[in-house]
Amino acid sequence: MARAPRVFTWSDGFHRYTVAATSRAKALAAWETDRDLFKEGVAQEAPETPDAKAALAAPGAVIRRAEGGLPAEVAKLSKAKPKPKKTDKAEVERKRKLAEAEAALEAAEAEQRDAEADLERRRRDLEAEAVALSETWSTRRSGLERAIARLRPR
Repeated sequence: MARAPRVFTWSDGFHRYTVAATSRAKALAAWETDRDLFKEGVAQEAPETPDAKAALAAPGAVIRRAEGGLPAEVAKLSKAKPKPKKTDKAEVERKRKLAEAEAALEAAEAEQRDAEADLERRRRDLEAEAVALSETWSTRRSGLERAIARLRPR
């Protein structure tokens, strides 16, 4: 019965090399090295590395991941924190003035609507007065014209 592969890893400082093999000797052979990296303390069995699943999926194949350098340094940097919102006096004053201006606009619009409604009512009243005046004038004029017609010689 064949033995189950184990995951071995080592790093040269630039890359991390991971392989799934049944023995340390087979791992060294996969890494193509003449040195005994296990004896030197550089290589180790590491079943919990990020590349362990990939190595177990392809036993004998070396998984190489960049280590150190710019990507590692960038990963170490702390994440940027969002700047807190400014609540300075100038911003508060600007918001207050904006609210006052919007309220003044609403009041002016309501005043304008009321003035237009009043003007419309007065216009209707004047039109009714003009119709009444015209009717009164027509009646008066026709009466005066009849009186003049009676007084004229024929």
